[in-house]
Amino acid sequence: MWKDQICHMIEWLEDKGFSYVCETDEEDRVDFSSKTVFIDSRIHPESRFYTLLHECGHIDILESQAEFAIDHPMYVHAYAYDGRIARSKKYKVSLVAEEIEAWKRGRRIAYDEQLFINDEKYDRSMTKYVMSYIDWVATK
Repeated sequence: MWKDQICHMIEWLEDKGFSYVCETDEEDRVDFSSKTVFIDSRIHPESRFYTLLHECGHIDILESQAEFAIDHPMYVHAYAYDGRIARSKKYKVSLVAEEIEAWKRGRRIAYDEQLFINDEKYDRSMTKYVMSYIDWVATK
């Protein structure tokens, strides 16, 4: 089931002009410059699917970044390479907000695509990863 759902989301990515790379010890992320989603192949297929949904949520945010920026201090990907801005509180707040929003949008994408999610496990993944960002911004 998870493999089929991952394949479905890979097609979703391709429709958006993005490619998918799943390799050992890869950092889970979207590289907007190469239009590639990277996912670590070592994680369980269900967790991999949830992480992929989250990364698709980032792509969805990119497509509506002007709308996203209205409700947040800044759109972080526009400033990710400016070290001075990336150290600002405004950037950090926006980063955490975007991470939460990407998880929310990932869930909505799955529902729109009529894919199965175990909400309890999805929430557990979301909480784990969002808290890692909160911990990171709190210590920087």
